[in-house]
Amino acid sequence: MSDELIGYLLAVCSLSSFTLSIMVTRLASPHLSMPLGFVVSTTVNVLVASLIVVADQVWQPHPIGWHAQAFWAFVAAGVCATFMGRWLFYEAVSRFGPERTSVFQIGIPVFTAALAWLLFDERLSLPALVGMALSVTGLLIVGHKRGALRLGSSGGGFSLANSLLILGFGSSAAYASGNLMRGYAVREWPEPVIGALVGAVAGLILHVAITPGKGDLLAQLMRASRRGLLMFAVVGLGNIGGQIFSIASMRYIPISIAVLIGMCTPLLVFPLGRLMLADSEPWTFKLLGGSTLALAGIVLVVMR
Repeated sequence: MSDELIGYLLAVCSLSSFTLSIMVTRLASPHLSMPLGFVVSTTVNVLVASLIVVADQVWQPHPIGWHAQAFWAFVAAGVCATFMGRWLFYEAVSRFGPERTSVFQIGIPVFTAALAWLLFDERLSLPALVGMALSVTGLLIVGHKRGALRLGSSGGGFSLANSLLILGFGSSAAYASGNLMRGYAVREWPEPVIGALVGAVAGLILHVAITPGKGDLLAQLMRASRRGLLMFAVVGLGNIGGQIFSIASMRYIPISIAVLIGMCTPLLVFPLGRLMLADSEPWTFKLLGGSTLALAGIVLVVMR
């Protein structure tokens, strides 16, 4: 199996994991507050990544080594993606639903490709660029809805907290910055699980720091809905799986391509939402046409 094929398979696994976390977040949000849910999911991130590192060393011991620059890049990625990007994104999922919000993930590979080109001189072939453009266009078609990108929750006012536009693009920029740092770090220090663990610890510290009533955090968890806790644990499992697979894929394929595949969650979120959620989007020609165009773009990227 070629390195490139390994990279694509890892990116598809990342896509599946992130889709799981998005869908379960929508189901979990009525049962547990977002701040508390973030603490639960990020704690699961840390625990799962730690267990994988320990199990890997027990199963096949090897020197981990040390790379200070890569370590701090993983920390910065955790601040940008695990904390800021995830907080903004899942706040939008809770307020506006997974279908509308997941469309903003298309901004992540675009931002990532631009930053990778500017900072790392990572250039894509013409077929890859055309494929990326087709995918982004298809996802825009899928996600467009009249009034969906309003600047505030009410007709005349502007509300930062209630703006899908601000929450969506803010999360995209934060995720893109984090992905770029992860791509750099994993090529210097090929330890994707440790990288995900470092970022998760940084994100958890910040999540706990901003959680309301953190002095009473244990009591809040004890009083919380068991169903909500379990669901956000699944969200955390999906998130850490997506991060690990995504970071690992960046060792084998361009950062922007790995991110593009991993972020095509609307292609799975829309049909799954139709099956699982009563208020999901109906099947339309626009939805099917946009999805087909996005898939064609991905095929072109992979076959470039």
